[in-house]
Amino acid sequence: MQSPATEEKLVLTILELAAALNRRGDVISEQVGITTQQWIIMLYIYGDPNIPYIGKKYSADKHFQHNAGMLASDIAEALNVSRPNITNIINLLTAKELVEQQPDENDRRRKILRLTPKGIEVLKRIEPFRRKANLALFSALSKEQLEATLHNLEIILQILKRVGA
Repeated sequence: MQSPATEEKLVLTILELAAALNRRGDVISEQVGITTQQWIIMLYIYGDPNIPYIGKKYSADKHFQHNAGMLASDIAEALNVSRPNITNIINLLTAKELVEQQPDENDRRRKILRLTPKGIEVLKRIEPFRRKANLALFSALSKEQLEATLHNLEIILQILKRVGA
């Protein structure tokens, strides 16, 4: 057995943190009848500007509109998961009437995803729970600590995306 190294401990702590955040997300999302995965996909489709992929894609666009539409392939790329995985979740959300698919005007083979009014309402209902949970989670950290943590995690994410891991 190897002796603990900071890098390994950090990776394992992040993995444990991700699992704990998923469990917390399940508790929150169950209140509106969806899963954490479905909630995250809905946030992508809606265009939540706090999502790194969305922020990068639209930061220069002064005319950003929520729910303007997104492709399943873009979500799969951003989350580094397979397109069929995203398609399965989209199909469940469509069956729940939370997401609709419309043909892309430029390429009829591609489907643009948008939240339905019911889907937007689900996100609005879940938002207060999300805010409360996040405030409680980060209350022990100063603004400077939060910003430094975010900055460091963004650097790590960029490295991972560059190497294709």
